[in-house]
Amino acid sequence: MSGQRALAPPDWCSHAVEVGWLTAAVAVPLIFNPWGGSAFELPKAAVLRALILLMGVAALVGTIERWDGARRAPRWWLASPLLTAAAALGLALTLATVLSVNPRIGLWGSYERQQGLLSLWAYVILFLLTATGLRSRAQVERLWMALVWGSAPIVIYGLLQAAGLDPLGWRTDAASPVLSTVGRANFLGSYLVLIVPLTAGRAMLARRHWLYVPLLVGQLLCLALTQARGAWVGLGVGTVVFGVVWATVTHDHRFALAVLAGATLVVGLVVLLNWADGPLAALASLPGLDRVSTLGRTDEGSTAARLTTWRATIPLIVARPWLGYGLETMRTVFARVFPPQLVYCQGRRVAVDRAHNLWMDLGMSAGLVGVVAFGALLVGFGRLTWSGLRSSSDRWAQLAWVALVAAIAGHVADLQFGFDLTTSATVLWLTLALSAALGRGLSPSAREKAASPKLVLLLLYAGPTLAVLSLVGLLCVRPLAADVAYWKSQQDARPLEERLATGRQAVYLWPLEPEYRLGLAWVLVQAGSFAAAEAEVTAAHALSPDDPRIWAAQGELYTRWGEVDPGRYLWGEAGYRQALELAPNVATYHMALGLALAAHGRPEEGLTAMERAVALDATDAVAYGHLADLYLSLGREAEAAWAHQQEAHWSSRGGGDDGVK
Repeated sequence: MSGQRALAPPDWCSHAVEVGWLTAAVAVPLIFNPWGGSAFELPKAAVLRALILLMGVAALVGTIERWDGARRAPRWWLASPLLTAAAALGLALTLATVLSVNPRIGLWGSYERQQGLLSLWAYVILFLLTATGLRSRAQVERLWMALVWGSAPIVIYGLLQAAGLDPLGWRTDAASPVLSTVGRANFLGSYLVLIVPLTAGRAMLARRHWLYVPLLVGQLLCLALTQARGAWVGLGVGTVVFGVVWATVTHDHRFALAVLAGATLVVGLVVLLNWADGPLAALASLPGLDRVSTLGRTDEGSTAARLTTWRATIPLIVARPWLGYGLETMRTVFARVFPPQLVYCQGRRVAVDRAHNLWMDLGMSAGLVGVVAFGALLVGFGRLTWSGLRSSSDRWAQLAWVALVAAIAGHVADLQFGFDLTTSATVLWLTLALSAALGRGLSPSAREKAASPKLVLLLLYAGPTLAVLSLVGLLCVRPLAADVAYWKSQQDARPLEERLATGRQAVYLWPLEPEYRLGLAWVLVQAGSFAAAEAEVTAAHALSPDDPRIWAAQGELYTRWGEVDPGRYLWGEAGYRQALELAPNVATYHMALGLALAAHGRPEEGLTAMERAVALDATDAVAYGHLADLYLSLGREAEAAWAHQQEAHWSSRGGGDDGVK
């Protein structure tokens, strides 16, 4: 009995931790906030951080209650390669953040992604608590079921969006409007790549297989409707791995050959679809197949964008190889070498903050140390899977291992063309935790009766609990409240006074976010309070000094201010020139500089800047219109006529919108 006690914390503590990981499995993918500026990632990250804090205090209480002062042999998890690799990855990311080019954003994460050190340690701690807390098959069953059935409302919402029945009417620049509760089609695809193998394994184990068929069909249909080609590749890899490994376990060599033959046939069809003037060229324009048939296009589209981004990213990694630039810093670092041709692939509104490749993103964020640490994590998972498959004798364990290895393999394949955000990362780490628990070994049944905590214990731990709840309020609730206030401040239909009040509230609640300060500055400019707007932009500079967007915002502020105080035009010029020092190939900054110079009575210099803008982005109808005006002001009518022709041409092709051809 004493040995059994050493393996588990008090029942009520372990149950509290289990409620935490089950809630994370269901709530993190599901939650979003349509009344926030960051509608998806911020609510998900906030909920996950809150759960980790609460799980952590419960686990700490359990550890204290378990301690009896006796020396013990090293815990099993200290010798586990998977758990050790996870802790090493967390330490590598911590070191990369300390030495980051922008430690603030490395710690908190960017406004759009929320993938700073706090979120990444939340994943690691979730993994460690779950892996060490899963002790029985019943617990594994519950988590497995939570992951599988937690996808049902997400799939249903995605299918409603595909049918045009979404009441919220999200706007997206992705190829598909099917984003569900995850925020974007390719992120939804990444999530489903992990979930589909888990659902298939669960269906094969269930007595009532038919209950899972509609869910699995819905998942596959939803994934197809995302039009996320990286996710399709991941699903293909996961399916092949599932089939081959299961056939190997069951010694069904014919089935393994059939799976490999089917995979070869699919690859052959994809190659033929991408063969110009090939035998399947007539099918290339069919819905669905049109996405597959453009995989080989290297002159436009997302394939060209990936290749262009990778070519520009590799020299950046080589320049800082060991610990990279820090988490969430790629957007400002990549701006220095931004390839102008990316505008034609992705549009001029898209900022590159990820390489869309697992290893390159790790290289940018944490260098070779991060790459090796994550590689060790995958190697540890592989060793654990191999050992588990060889030692498993019952069908339940075999199918569990097959589903887990298929999910991880498919996800890693998908990450060669994408990246993790809160939803997929949470599911990934929970899947790894299931693997760690299976590798350790499970008791056949759980001792589930929970002892109620004694009143004395509740009083003893009241102080630490209140401290944790205060942290939840500070790190999770305040950012959410600030984001709601920020969203309200950016709604043009609201009265200006209300927008000013909510903008100030957002900054007060979360002063560490530059986005809120820039949003407030914009509202202040509309109210004519230029000096107050200047203070907010200056504060944003202090938070992100190397962000060209903030320098461009300063340029816009002083240019508008110059309309009532001409002396401010020079300050506006300085802001735009500093933005161009940090991002020399961004055409919109050159266009803005040209307009500022022209407004200051320097049309010749403005013309030079505007010509540079159209040289970098030859599809911008708005820039051509301004160029024509500058030519006319200088008496160059023939060139103005040409610029007007270009303006009309690109306006008809949507070049005045986001720059996509």
